[in-house]
Amino acid sequence: MVFFKSSFAAAALLCVATLTGAAKPPGHGPKPHKPHKPGKGGGRLLTYNETTPSAKIRPSSQFIDWSSAGEDGQYITTNAAGDLILEDIVTGNSTTFLPGSQLPENLQEYWISADATRVLIAANATKQYRYTYFADYFILDVASGESVPLVDDQAGDIQFAGLAPTGDVVAFVRGNNLYLRDHATGEIKQITEDGGPDLFHGVPDWVYEEEIFGTTSTLWFSPDAKFIAFLSFNETGVDTFTIPYYMAGQKLAPPYPEELELRYPKVGSKNPTVQLSILDVASGSFEVVPVDAFPPEELIIGEVAWVTDAHDALIYRAFNRVQDRDAHVVVDPASLTSKVVRERDGTDGWLENTAAISYVGALGSDDDAKYYVDLSDESGWAHIYLYPVAGGDPIQLTSGEWEVAGILKVDAERGTVSYSATTHHSTERHLYRVSWRDEEITPLVDDKVAAYWSASFSTGGGYYILSYLGPDVPFQELYSSNDTSSPLRTIQDNAAFIETIAEYNLPEVTYFELEHPDGYSLNVQQQLPPNFDPKKKYPVLFTPYGGPNSQEVSKRWTPLDWEFYVSSDPELQYVVYKVDNRGTGFRGRAYRSAVAGHLGKLEPLDQIWAAEQLIAKNKFIDADRFGMWGWSYGGYLTAKTLEADSGVFSFGLITAPVSDWRFYDSMYTERYMKTLQDNEQGYLDTAVHNVAGFKNVAGGFSVLHGTGDDNVHYQHTAALVDLLVGGGVTPEKMKLFAFTDSDHSINYNGASAFLYKYLTARLFDEVKRDVKGKGLVHQWSKKSADTSE
Repeated sequence: MVFFKSSFAAAALLCVATLTGAAKPPGHGPKPHKPHKPGKGGGRLLTYNETTPSAKIRPSSQFIDWSSAGEDGQYITTNAAGDLILEDIVTGNSTTFLPGSQLPENLQEYWISADATRVLIAANATKQYRYTYFADYFILDVASGESVPLVDDQAGDIQFAGLAPTGDVVAFVRGNNLYLRDHATGEIKQITEDGGPDLFHGVPDWVYEEEIFGTTSTLWFSPDAKFIAFLSFNETGVDTFTIPYYMAGQKLAPPYPEELELRYPKVGSKNPTVQLSILDVASGSFEVVPVDAFPPEELIIGEVAWVTDAHDALIYRAFNRVQDRDAHVVVDPASLTSKVVRERDGTDGWLENTAAISYVGALGSDDDAKYYVDLSDESGWAHIYLYPVAGGDPIQLTSGEWEVAGILKVDAERGTVSYSATTHHSTERHLYRVSWRDEEITPLVDDKVAAYWSASFSTGGGYYILSYLGPDVPFQELYSSNDTSSPLRTIQDNAAFIETIAEYNLPEVTYFELEHPDGYSLNVQQQLPPNFDPKKKYPVLFTPYGGPNSQEVSKRWTPLDWEFYVSSDPELQYVVYKVDNRGTGFRGRAYRSAVAGHLGKLEPLDQIWAAEQLIAKNKFIDADRFGMWGWSYGGYLTAKTLEADSGVFSFGLITAPVSDWRFYDSMYTERYMKTLQDNEQGYLDTAVHNVAGFKNVAGGFSVLHGTGDDNVHYQHTAALVDLLVGGGVTPEKMKLFAFTDSDHSINYNGASAFLYKYLTARLFDEVKRDVKGKGLVHQWSKKSADTSE
């Protein structure tokens, strides 16, 4: 369950950078850019149309497609005409790599071959699930400008295509079968024959895409392009969930809804089985790798990676069904023999699928052993380790009571790993480089400044784009890896954005912690309205997510979106809080594992306690107008918070919620809750099941859900509403909105605009609600409901 992941498809064609002047020698560049904190001098307030459904006023950022062809430091960007431009950082020179006129209008993504002679293009895409799509693919010759279809009779039905790291081969999937195309000859070779509705080769099925890989494919070329490892998923026996589409994209509703028969494994039901195969590209034959780390019905494969410069070693990470035990297994593709090189027992919680393996080879010492980099929280905190490919004791490169949030670059030539980490606070990200030769750690930024940073490294590792992401106005600079003291140039300073927001009086965002008497703390983000007066009373809106290993409170730039609007509108003026409860991420294994086995128990307790503390500490809070809005897991948390009947929250806005974890997919839910057989009482407790809190909430609540949601099915809301109606919740307390055919994002046919208008109206109603009187209620609503049939 990941809500609203960003998509970068075709991002390189949407961003335009202005780079001027040749790069300066190390030590002679400009001084590092300093963050700009928005002032409050402007008189304008953000309006609804400027913020909703997404921010119209926003900082710019530059996406760079680093080129692996030519010299290190070359990358692809675009100009205003849509041409692909090859820039050279060192010389400052640029050339037109590909005119925009040669690219199709309905471009989805593109990939440049290693020798920069061809471009693989996806166009005319149709969305399938969160990441996957169907498309037409074309191979464009850079020199001639001519393109040929990947398959002559394609009809927007190619599921995936990928270029080999070297050579002329393209691997692609069509009809759930794997194919190879030799561009030099045009020959297409079908590799698998049995792919179909229930058997997927080289692409994930729904649950593996959503919960395990988060990618469009499950195939991996070896570094020398001579072999391909690929996963196959067999959904035979997996139960089907039917999703009706009442409009089915038409203006006039069909008499009978179209139905999607989705193989969707729910808690306790059969999972798809997975198979790992290794394909010899030259012969077109493949062998199935024997996998015996766990029984087939228990097995989940979470990661596959080549740990070699050629094709002599492949590693996969196998999990048991509930993902609290794993095994890393190295396979010899020649003999198909396997060796377990790492095992982990994580039954104190669960094991995260970090997917961070990167091969580095020999470490440059007398020892000729080969190693790979990976992340592990076996110390209680996520850190970087070097693991021997052949097995044995690892070398720990980072340590401490903080977490490595992500690996940015593994540079085998320089013997370094660059990474982002929470060294100073869990809400921050600072960047470092650690050497495995001397174990020295070098900061890439001033880590004394509270900030959130990221970086994108060139293919050869000699350069990187440093991105300051907040809390102040974002900017980007270009650095040489040999000199981190001064940038070569500024990529994006967002000067125009700074000039624009200078006209506005924006809400003020601050961060702090609430120390709980039981010895833990909660991270809090506070957003105060413009022209805030501490002597006045303000309504409050909590906007949590709260799911396992998630994070809402971070020092990234806060978008000028709907939440900023509800603080800015003079008729609303909400104080908005985000609180990260126990179970959330980047605070160590013990903190996130606290919720294992009982989702929905600790999270609302933390939200309620935080609300009580804020009311007690801040006289400006109107305790009679204190609400919560959440989406997806946040919707579930909102419902569980109202169910707790604390009397603290006066209203709730529940969007696309889980209401009973038995209805959600097995691979997500059982990771945190174990199986229904082993934790039946836990599942009963964690479902929304008590109506008293809903009956007692002073300002009422709303439930909003899309009927076409393939992730959190409308079934959750249907069951919740039935519980509440049957339990005697009155109409003035509950409002229900079902958005026809909308998926989890609720945006079909204007649904998003309607949703935010309704949420805004509901906040306005709460501001005007008579908290002293009982309000206008028709007499029939006071009578007991007759539930007889």
